[in-house]
Amino acid sequence: MKFRPCIDLHSGQVKQIVGSTLNDDPSKEATAPSTNFETDRPAADYAKMYLRDKLTGGHVIMLGPGNTEAVSACVRDLQ
Repeated sequence: MKFRPCIDLHSGQVKQIVGSTLNDDPSKEATAPSTNFETDRPAADYAKMYLRDKLTGGHVIMLGPGNTEAVSACVRDLQ
């Protein structure tokens, strides 16, 4: 099995979110999702690390709005 790097973004921050706690249903009360992992490091740092370590086949997941700048930085640093 091959490791595939992933960068999950929520509000521009790298996080690992408990999937069942992420809600975009407007009919339900808005609550903050539960997280397994959060970091203050920018997403571009992870993209550079994956590139340096020759990890291919990765992807970036934008969980909700507010992630465009972080994704742009990842792509910019990989070119």
